[in-house]
Amino acid sequence: MCPRTTEPARISVELKRALECYHGAVEDLVRELIRVLGVNETDRRALEIVLLEDEKSTTPGMLAERLGLTAAGVTIMLNRLEKQGYIARSLHPADRRRVIVMATELAAHRVQELVIPMIVEAYKMLLSSYDSAGLEIIADFLTRAGELQRIHQQRLRDVDPYPRP
Repeated sequence: MCPRTTEPARISVELKRALECYHGAVEDLVRELIRVLGVNETDRRALEIVLLEDEKSTTPGMLAERLGLTAAGVTIMLNRLEKQGYIARSLHPADRRRVIVMATELAAHRVQELVIPMIVEAYKMLLSSYDSAGLEIIADFLTRAGELQRIHQQRLRDVDPYPRP
């Protein structure tokens, strides 16, 4: 006779499978977005940060910290994005020694053209599938899951890379 699983255990297994499936689908979607935009993953993430952050506070240093890159690595990345027409750099208006990184109209247009229809479709589907209480639980779950991922990311940043064989 097979052991019976408890309801929380069954739900836990289903949740694990659903999260794995979701994570894989997001990775596949991001890979296609990267292909269409003609960038690599780090450049795409930097572009996302620049588009979502306040223009006045997006600096190479902030990008280096968020992406775990060196100053030289960020400079190389910004050179690539600038060459593609996706970002522009200018001097900070109050402190001419600092540089501000801004997304260009081209970047904003392309990302909006690709991503906004997906967001609209997702909201329509999700909002029609769940009531307010369900949406609050989902929002809480995703907020907590995101916090946990940031904790894990910081833990990994503190670990030295494995030596190459």
